[in-house]
Amino acid sequence: MTPGSLAHAAPEPESPSRIRDLVLWGALGVAFSASWVDLVRHWREEPWARPAVLFLALFVVAAARDRGRQAQRRGGGLLVAAGLGLSLIAFGGSLGRLARPGIPLGIIGMARVLGRPSLATSLLALWVIPPPFTLSEALSPGLERGLAWLAAGAAEACGLPAVWSPRALEIAGATLDIRRMDGGVPLAIYLAGVGWWGAVRAGGGVRDALRAAARIAPLGFAAQALLLCLAFALLAGRAPNAARAVLDHGAWPVLAVALFWVRPTRVDATTAGAAARPRPTEGDLP
Repeated sequence: MTPGSLAHAAPEPESPSRIRDLVLWGALGVAFSASWVDLVRHWREEPWARPAVLFLALFVVAAARDRGRQAQRRGGGLLVAAGLGLSLIAFGGSLGRLARPGIPLGIIGMARVLGRPSLATSLLALWVIPPPFTLSEALSPGLERGLAWLAAGAAEACGLPAVWSPRALEIAGATLDIRRMDGGVPLAIYLAGVGWWGAVRAGGGVRDALRAAARIAPLGFAAQALLLCLAFALLAGRAPNAARAVLDHGAWPVLAVALFWVRPTRVDATTAGAAARPRPTEGDLP
């Protein structure tokens, strides 16, 4: 075969197993169509929930790059059935939002049935569902209220009239409503997902991903504190709409920086793997 014939060679056809996988994934997406519609509506209505869209893209990319096929697990079918059952029961009882966890259950289960992507990669689908409001409220450290109280005191020290309450902050006649979701819990959870993705991208397993997620998640509260300070400064400048925009959409630049920051994870994993190799003993040395 000449080099010219190689340039015009037809692409290899899709393997039957790959076509079967695509068909099954498509069928799973259709089966959860009602849950997807409800989830997209939630993304559109709540700005703090929109970063979850990012993890859908990260999961698709990670799954496409995960070429290895593991042994198929029978328990995967049970997870798919549980996800579908949860979706049907929730929508049957007019509780559409309770059906959302069925989506990652179905994705993880299908991955176990097909043998790919890996468990660590499929667990990335958990971040497709925004953090529940009740969870954010229960875990909130009160960061938003504490900083609002400090901002009110700082404004009064600067000669600006300020009124603080657990639900709002008013400085110089401009008012900013304070919400539980402004406390940093959603951002910490999203950053944990970025850490998980970085470990998966480096070829790590579930334990590696857990360590990476736990390492980066606390930075979400620090980043949220900076966003709150910026918002309160804008409020003092009589720009409440800009202050609210910072709190509603500030997670996006933080996540963009985090995605760039976790890029060296692959190098770290390689170094860790080299360090984990057993060293030769004196008897093995020449």
